[in-house]
Amino acid sequence: MIYSTWISQFYSVLLLICSVITYVQSDVPRPRGVSLSKAPLYSPTKDFTCFDGTITIPFSYVNDDYCDCFDGSDEPGTSACLNGFFHCTNAGHRPQNIPSSRVNDGVCDCCDGTDEYASEVTCSNTCEELGREARAEAQRLAELYKAGSHLRVELIEKGNAKRNEMAEQLQQLEKDKSEAEQIKNEKEALKNELESKENEALKVYREAEEQERQKKAEEEKQNNIKESLEYFTKLDSDKDEILTVGEISVSSVFDKNKDGQVDEEEVKYFFGDRESIDKDTFVSVTWPVLKPLLMMEQGMFKPAEEQEELEPEPDADEAADLDTEYTGQDDEASEGSDGAHEEVEEQEVESEQTNIYDEETQKLVAEASEARRHHTEAERTVREIEANIRKIQQNLEKDYGLQQEFATLDGECHEYEDKEYVYRLCIFQRVTQKSKNGGAEVGLGNWGEWAGGDHNKYSIMKYTNGVACWNGPSRITTVHVICGLETKLLSVTEPFRCEYKMEFSTPAACDESSPSSQHSSHDEL
Repeated sequence: MIYSTWISQFYSVLLLICSVITYVQSDVPRPRGVSLSKAPLYSPTKDFTCFDGTITIPFSYVNDDYCDCFDGSDEPGTSACLNGFFHCTNAGHRPQNIPSSRVNDGVCDCCDGTDEYASEVTCSNTCEELGREARAEAQRLAELYKAGSHLRVELIEKGNAKRNEMAEQLQQLEKDKSEAEQIKNEKEALKNELESKENEALKVYREAEEQERQKKAEEEKQNNIKESLEYFTKLDSDKDEILTVGEISVSSVFDKNKDGQVDEEEVKYFFGDRESIDKDTFVSVTWPVLKPLLMMEQGMFKPAEEQEELEPEPDADEAADLDTEYTGQDDEASEGSDGAHEEVEEQEVESEQTNIYDEETQKLVAEASEARRHHTEAERTVREIEANIRKIQQNLEKDYGLQQEFATLDGECHEYEDKEYVYRLCIFQRVTQKSKNGGAEVGLGNWGEWAGGDHNKYSIMKYTNGVACWNGPSRITTVHVICGLETKLLSVTEPFRCEYKMEFSTPAACDESSPSSQHSSHDEL
């Protein structure tokens, strides 16, 4: 491409520009640490006005190692102002601005060594060497971008095709949903109609069942009353139809604690505050609490706790036989047949219910059951279509890049291993971590947004709301996306607790129109 040729030539031209500027700069009178572009602001023929406009000072005060301006603009060549900047010309390499605090601090920050003009350190001029390395790196990047751009074009074509395909699928699904809803409504109307007929036909049976239930309940009630009266007569030794404390004291059933006598507390339990009770009180109050005790004494039933205690446990041989019997079965076959068993049971129950009706009613019940099944299937179909619609809509709303270059990566998962963990990055979905020693995956974040900023929005992916750290925040992961001929997860680090950083290469990031996104921007020339 023409643009890629321009890229490869850019840094060669830059070197020539730097050389020319260096020559020009040597002839332009300006204080130490001032860039060429700001030289006109430092005229020795007139007083100097601070850049913030607060004060004007004699030019002799510039670089006198005393900070007069609040913005530090009067001391570009010294370290007097903490907020000032020193300009490194760096002929043969990139110019650079450093904080004034680094001037004459004993550390060579400028490759030409001009920042240590008054210190005891002797700085070698390494600009030519660094310039060669920078130009070689720039050439490498240009060639990488050139090769990657061809792959990127393919990704763009596939991404747009995928987006168009999703749009077509969405359109078809909307149509399918409309048809499915119509079918569901028809099935529902038929179901309601048949259920109405079914309810009308079953009304007679339900009424008969209710009458039978009431009849049985009344019979049980009368039998219970009869039984209580018979027992009352048995206890009423003097036949005066009044039951006294003395009369119940001779019956062991009233001895709750079985200590051989009916004490005052036990009398109160059955009689309350009464000294005697008549038949009606015995039937309504005493008999309901007395009957269970009587049944226990007669061995007709035992309390739940006693049943658990008395229930024999299988011996070791029996337990082994049971284990062999059950574990010998095919687990997968057992699990796979659960649904079939449930369906068979439902059919058996339905068959038992319909068999008690006349032929016409059985037919109505069968038709209504079938209508309900069809309606349920129609509802399930609508829900499945709606779920697919939501999924496609979410994907269509995702930002896959200016030209859909990242679209085909959606759902792709890439792994990276270090000594302890296996990291898994699923593009536009989630990030996980799993220990090599076993255990469950830990979520390091779910897809959030592009976070590269104005410089290059698509250079950083942000995954948020991962699993919370112990006594800490939820985990987050930033994925730095760089140009590469392979789509690959290159590295994983944890610079801060619960915050993970990944480096990820892909041809989708090889955008020749903004190669500067991959390396440091140039300082002021």
